Amino acid sequence: MPSDKPKRTQDRIPEAFCHARPSPPPPPRFILQTTQNPKSPNLVPAMGAGEDRISALPDELLHAILVELRSARAAARTSVLSRRWRHVWEHLPEFILDDHDTTRRPLPDAVDAALAAFSATAPPLECLHIHIRFLRQGSSRWVQASRAAPWLRFASEHVVGELRLFVPLPDVDGKEEELELPACPRAKTIILSLPGSWRLRPQLPGLFVTLTSLQIGYVRMEASELTDLVSKHCPVLRDLAIIINLVAVSDVSLLSGSLQSLQFEVRNTRRLEVIAPRLEKLFVYRRTHEARISCPKLAELVWNGGAYDPSHHKFEDVGRHLQLLEIERSYGAASLMRQFVEVDKLKLHISIPRGTPGYKRLLNETNQLPKCRTLYISLLWHNHGISPAMLHLLRSCNSTRKVSVNLIDSRGRLLAHYSCPLSCPCRSVKSARIDDIALSVLEEVELDNFTSSNDELEFLEKLSRCNATLLKKLVINSAYYPTTPLTKAICEKVHSMWRPNVNVEFYVFLDGRRVRFD
Repeated sequence: MPSDKPKRTQDRIPEAFCHARPSPPPPPRFILQTTQNPKSPNLVPAMGAGEDRISALPDELLHAILVELRSARAAARTSVLSRRWRHVWEHLPEFILDDHDTTRRPLPDAVDAALAAFSATAPPLECLHIHIRFLRQGSSRWVQASRAAPWLRFASEHVVGELRLFVPLPDVDGKEEELELPACPRAKTIILSLPGSWRLRPQLPGLFVTLTSLQIGYVRMEASELTDLVSKHCPVLRDLAIIINLVAVSDVSLLSGSLQSLQFEVRNTRRLEVIAPRLEKLFVYRRTHEARISCPKLAELVWNGGAYDPSHHKFEDVGRHLQLLEIERSYGAASLMRQFVEVDKLKLHISIPRGTPGYKRLLNETNQLPKCRTLYISLLWHNHGISPAMLHLLRSCNSTRKVSVNLIDSRGRLLAHYSCPLSCPCRSVKSARIDDIALSVLEEVELDNFTSSNDELEFLEKLSRCNATLLKKLVINSAYYPTTPLTKAICEKVHSMWRPNVNVEFYVFLDGRRVRFD
């Protein structure tokens, strides 16, 4: 079922892996009651006057209470409550320093102060988050490498769980700031998001002995340092996401016996080599001139690495059955799909260029699709219409149980509508045939971004006449901002196309929520 909000392209840095921790016992309810001196508030029980029962709690419970504030700044402010609270926050297992908590003191200064106040006798940090934002161009608050480096050194000594660092740096006259990443021998998760003109230099040799998840975003790195970091210094790394620019066009070789998931979006990669016997998920989002992939346990593959050329991009020792195959560029798609006999979920993002050559290329690239249970198609259709392309794809894949189609029409953004030439195969009689389409196991069809256009209605009418005797359900999701709002008349027209035993459902967006339209 689609989400309640329209999809939009976002940064590909994935969500951090959450580390569950047991819920603390519920603390006693308390109220904050001030004395005659407003600077010396006292905590008293909610039941009335008496002793300060909150302060009498053991440190472990006080830490649990302060951690729920999700802000080291807010926790530090409790030091004014009483002498008992003065140093409690300095022993917290989590430090979260974020610019959303606006104060007069700049966050970089607050970070320095918080880390300096961290007690030498405090237990190791399960979590250190530093997130700096809301800085204007030319601001003196921009963090330089000399400022951020001590934060990373602190993390290398004290963090045993998750380190998350977001520090933007403006590009001024093309100057880079080199930031050294020290070995963090006890950290389990590291997320570095450093937009701007940072150049990251791992301090090697040095082991990340317990690191299982690493995400690096928006920096520049040497290919050799990236290769060494992953292949030699992260012995138990399972999940890797890198969105970076290489300093120069170079080869990247990732050899790992522990890696299970890899997201690779690295500019200036000439040749990518991945040898990972336990890798199950591989997502390639940048063009590589050459690639050699050896992953016998590969189950999910997303290829948006430019055109696929079997003579330069080689999958060796890879199984023939995938749970997911997603291709975001059609060039070379046929050769890539031929690598696999069966796919549980096949996702194709198709944009057909104008003119006869573009449509012919689509026919050749998708003439035979692998056997799949679910077929998802995102179709930019304005150049050739919906029906010819969709009927061709259904003709090429008759084993699917569910078809999901996301329709994208960009004609509203074009200066003039394009009319395909009469010689284009999309206008031929063969392209409109349905008697050669056998959808004998199809059970469900879902249509997203429906705008009630004539092209969409024509496709639905042709689909209703295809041989799909097991079809039970048709779901139509209106576009978030449709050019033509969905009406009862349109719904009735679509209902009349289908057999009575096909359940046809319509959905629209109302106040940002997806609701049933009856």
